[in-house]
Amino acid sequence: MFRLRCPAPGAAGHPLWLGPGALDGLPALWRPEWRVAALVADRTALRLHGAAVLRRLRACAGTVRVYQLPPGERHKSVATWLRLADRMLADRLDRAACLVALGGGVTLDLAGFLAATYLRGLDHLLLPTTLLAVVDAALGGKTALNRPAGKNLLGAFRFPAAVLADTTLLETLPPRTWRGGLAEVVKHAVVGDADLFRRLERAGRALHRPGSLDLALLARAVRVKLEVVARDPFEWGRRSVLNFGHTVGHAIEAATGHRVPHGAAVAVGMAVEAEAAVERVGLPAADRDRLVALLGALGLPARSRGPFERLRPHLAVDKKRRDGAIRLSLPVRLGRMAASQTGWTVPVKAAALRRAWERRAAAPGRAR
Repeated sequence: MFRLRCPAPGAAGHPLWLGPGALDGLPALWRPEWRVAALVADRTALRLHGAAVLRRLRACAGTVRVYQLPPGERHKSVATWLRLADRMLADRLDRAACLVALGGGVTLDLAGFLAATYLRGLDHLLLPTTLLAVVDAALGGKTALNRPAGKNLLGAFRFPAAVLADTTLLETLPPRTWRGGLAEVVKHAVVGDADLFRRLERAGRALHRPGSLDLALLARAVRVKLEVVARDPFEWGRRSVLNFGHTVGHAIEAATGHRVPHGAAVAVGMAVEAEAAVERVGLPAADRDRLVALLGALGLPARSRGPFERLRPHLAVDKKRRDGAIRLSLPVRLGRMAASQTGWTVPVKAAALRRAWERRAAAPGRAR
């Protein structure tokens, strides 16, 4: 078990328990002022893990309320947020309630936004149930809703009171969902831990089984993000490096109506943006090739068959754009990201990004 501290502005941070049995820490972290537990979870998480979580919550709080949402990215929406908020208002929940989010990235993003906005802010706990949520969505205080124009265009920063990441829950994941989380682990290795990248290369196909990632390697991936967030909690600069692969990835998700899941879209996004990095910031071609090979070994795609034009409307609303220019977070080598005079993103012309997309589309390997 790893007991870490997650950075948060203006405070000592909050605890992160990472490992088998982390859910057993719920009574130790529960605060006496939380008289009501408001459990927000998707149907799948409730079916698989609801009984275990509810048993622990009922031992902590006088009252437990359950708020269920359908699984899937399309439900990370204003409509779902309003429906849940109205149900909580109808139940007369006040600020003595603690919102407890159980699920993957969609649930944690949505529940975090609900915690940020309900009665101008509730305390909340995050109980991630997917690898993607453990290594990314549960860390750093970002919350978000999607809009038709693009992903995560509405949101707020709201840091949780604690994160309990019980890795035994990951063993229940479908293989495709597990692989999607591995994409975020790879991203963290590219962003800030070249040795982690080498270890992932050595493991390769042995990581296909859900739950097979060594806990120490998972903790290293988590620490990459924690170290970046500690320096830039509100993404004014350095934290942008964590968006590697996400500019193109989010555009793929939006362009396909979220039929391409987040992890697969980010995998393609990393391959395309690495291609752009070779031309724009001098990423060694050998490093690009190692990234593409690792994605393939993990069962992740590195190219898309669709036309670049379908991405353009969604790239136009990317949050990192400045003065109409597309800006990417690009590696200069594995484990190190580019910085420019204007910050931690690099302007890339649409024509250059199109060339990168088309080179990847023409390359051999798994496509999405």
